[in-house]
Amino acid sequence: MIIPPKPAHPPGRPPAQPSHLTWSACDDRLQALAVWTERRPGHGEDAEPLAAYHRPTGNGLLAVFDGSGGSGAAPAWRAPDGPTYTNAWVGARLARLAAEVWFQRVVVSDEPDTPERLKYCLKRMLDAAPKTARSKITGSMRRVLPTTLAAVRYHLGDDGVRWQALWAGDSRSYALLPRSGLHALTRDDTHEDDTLAQLRQDPPMTNVICADRDFTLSAQHGVFREPCVLLSATDGFFGYVHTPAQFECVLLETLKQARDVGDWAELLRKAIQPTTGDDASLSLVALGFEEFPQLRRAFDERHDSVVRSEYRQVPLQDGEDAVRHWQDRTWQSYRSEYEKLMPGVRE
Repeated sequence: MIIPPKPAHPPGRPPAQPSHLTWSACDDRLQALAVWTERRPGHGEDAEPLAAYHRPTGNGLLAVFDGSGGSGAAPAWRAPDGPTYTNAWVGARLARLAAEVWFQRVVVSDEPDTPERLKYCLKRMLDAAPKTARSKITGSMRRVLPTTLAAVRYHLGDDGVRWQALWAGDSRSYALLPRSGLHALTRDDTHEDDTLAQLRQDPPMTNVICADRDFTLSAQHGVFREPCVLLSATDGFFGYVHTPAQFECVLLETLKQARDVGDWAELLRKAIQPTTGDDASLSLVALGFEEFPQLRRAFDERHDSVVRSEYRQVPLQDGEDAVRHWQDRTWQSYRSEYEKLMPGVRE
């Protein structure tokens, strides 16, 4: 089992409050990494990303969790050493624990890996949490322990990579393919369906995981017959670029520069942390590549065609109207492949 560990600290000394952490691991034809950054060390509302893999069965799970700070700003828990944490902070970490428990039961006990079973684990974990903190925050927007979730369950076998994307909220899962680039596997739970418009507006979510009302856990599945990269990310990674294509540029540029999978994680962290306006977390796995140089070479052609295209050339010096015109034009040429695997709009 490969799971990002908790930060280590010397015995007898309190744990440090780092503003970022990265992890990486390799196992045969699997290379995994995770990146986690906080705007306020110790109080970030993204839980640590999850990257788990069960070697005997070839089953794995990627997942990220972004506590919903607006609706979950009320205090929920006071730590023994004094700090108070919000409903959003606690909700994201409880959802992470529930997803990990669900995955372990799936691979060890042969329990069903259905969205309904994961939702059951999430509800049980959230319902069991004590809710003793009082708050002056009221209204229809308030939520108890609210968080997003974006996850990918996968199996690496001789016939390819079988995957299932599961989500609630506006965190996303993707596939990055050598021939066709970045494809969204999830659709944000918002009233706005256009991905570029979501970047411009940051619309409110219509569905999040929470303890005080029902929520929807969406899912879709598929198979990739070729080596592929799967990833899940919170909006701190993809919500502060000018177009969706620029997120692919960040992934490919850092991959091109990296020496190994651990270096790729650190380069991703360095690329996103100075520019994002939010906590950011990402969990990624490359499947079917024998070693890291093969993974890097597989994306050489895609890197050259995307990174050197107009997708990377933002005309900031020409003013806001020029930028919007450039966004509209490049999004129309990029959109069809990006949305090729995206699920349809829910009624």
